[in-house]
Amino acid sequence: MKKFLSLILASLTLLSLAACGEGAEQSSQEVSAPELSQGEIPDDISGADLSAMDFELTDRDKDGSYSASDAKAATETESGYEITSEGCYIFTGEITDKAISVNAGENDKIQIVLNNVTIKNSNGPAIYIGKADKVFITLAEGSTSTVSDGSGYSASDANGELDGAIFSRADLTINGKGTLNINGNYKHGIVSKDDLVIVDSAINATAKNVALNGKDCVKISNATLDINGGSDGIRSDNDDDSDRGFVYIESGKFKITAANDGIQAETAVKILGGEFDIVSGGGSKSSAASADESYKGIKAVSDIVILDGSFNIDSLDDALHSNNTIRIEGGSFTLASGDDGIHADTDLAISNGDITVTKSYEGLESSRIFVTGGNFDITASDDGLNAAGGNDQSAGNNPFGDPGGFGGGKPGGFGMDAFDNGIGEIVISGGYMLVDASGDGIDSNGTFALTGGVVLVCGPTNNGNGAFDYGSGASVTGGVLIAVGTSGMAQGFSQAENQGAILESFSYRSGGTNIALCDESGNAIVVFTPKKDYQCAVITAPEIQQGKTYKLYAAVEVSEADKNGFARNIACTGGTHIADITMDSLIYGKGGFAPGGPGGPGGGDHGGGPGGKPGSKPGRP
Repeated sequence: MKKFLSLILASLTLLSLAACGEGAEQSSQEVSAPELSQGEIPDDISGADLSAMDFELTDRDKDGSYSASDAKAATETESGYEITSEGCYIFTGEITDKAISVNAGENDKIQIVLNNVTIKNSNGPAIYIGKADKVFITLAEGSTSTVSDGSGYSASDANGELDGAIFSRADLTINGKGTLNINGNYKHGIVSKDDLVIVDSAINATAKNVALNGKDCVKISNATLDINGGSDGIRSDNDDDSDRGFVYIESGKFKITAANDGIQAETAVKILGGEFDIVSGGGSKSSAASADESYKGIKAVSDIVILDGSFNIDSLDDALHSNNTIRIEGGSFTLASGDDGIHADTDLAISNGDITVTKSYEGLESSRIFVTGGNFDITASDDGLNAAGGNDQSAGNNPFGDPGGFGGGKPGGFGMDAFDNGIGEIVISGGYMLVDASGDGIDSNGTFALTGGVVLVCGPTNNGNGAFDYGSGASVTGGVLIAVGTSGMAQGFSQAENQGAILESFSYRSGGTNIALCDESGNAIVVFTPKKDYQCAVITAPEIQQGKTYKLYAAVEVSEADKNGFARNIACTGGTHIADITMDSLIYGKGGFAPGGPGGPGGGDHGGGPGGKPGSKPGRP
């Protein structure tokens, strides 16, 4: 949504353009706009350099075998079992109020095998690793082991506090095809101050704070995790080294319930595949937000890269969030968010995948959005796609999301989002997208370019927003776009090449009534059935050409259409005639956002009172 100043500037601009008045046609030469990208994802959407990050899983990480005949015995002491030299150590049975402790040489590799063992230590961690080169905790195949720390204790070593049921100051790998139950009764479940690697294992972890924490990194392959964190589910928090602090997941099954972030990385999150079921912050319907907390599904300070996987995320804050870039190259996503479905401060690039946002404030949001492929079904209470520069003005100035005032506020206690570069850019060059937005359907504070794909927009039912909205220019060179909504803030394309673009306003049509643009032979070039009432349409398709005449109909009959009531180049019959459209140029505009009668811009009965957007309540100064 635009601020009131933007509305005034837009009105002044439109006063100078005869093309925007009722009954006027707009030539492509009358409106100048900046040169627009033509849909290719720029090379600079690489985000941070991840090449130095160690995403490799070694053969030893993947090897859960052990030799019982070569196993050593740990030294039993009053406080537990002490391991001081390299080797394999097997534990079974019950260990109460004692710990397994590792204080070996700095080059020693230790293997601890848990074979149906229960370790409960009320005085500190159940397993403590103070010094070693690397420690492997191997879960014997078919076994189930449990480790628990106490609910309140004071334990430390020379380097600081010990605060996890499993606590390691060395690289830690958990492997083997067994099951491990972890009860982090004091603070955390697993803490590794170096790397944390999990391969093949089944882990059920519950913690008062973070369930799984690897400071330098968390790497997971073919694991089954069911974790419940009183703060974060999985976290890597090294903020001193730009090549560390990452989460890397190759595969596995993940059920994560977290009071704060489901998965959180201080640098990057990279996911090759897996099945993810994440609930963060109590979910999208929760009201337990604090302005000082984070409740994202998957969050990275640097970058998120997703190549494949299945993601079912229900989050109080953004479902996917990066302070820099997000790249999605495949996967299936079902996202419900109390804030944004997918948010990247800088760049969001999607080339493939099935993305459904069932609930959000804004569906896809970034400074720059590039879509080259994929299937999208986006529902938003504000903007469906939002490309903004500076701060996101739709949130107002109240960090607790007061819904009053101009433009409202973000729900759930979320203030304005920050963006890192540009004035806003959206480029769509492929894919199939359905947007259902109560605010702007597509909103770029800068430019919009359509070079391919199919975009269907069910826009707002109030005149304070538009189905299609941009700040400085919108171009089309290919693809199909049908955006329907109200006419108070409607905009059409400002530049067209290869095909024409139409903006037409008319009397209200009810949701569920299709709209069809037909050629001179009566065949429907495009048909779409919006879910909501509408009175304005922006349409572009390759078949729309200069010098030809078209007819706009409502409620036509077609032999077939997809689940959204969309079809192309299909025979149609019947219907109610709306308008005849002659393309004297590649840009046709009639009606839409024009200075008008009662109530301010937009005219008619749909204008707004002083200080507010048309069709909205009066806003705050």
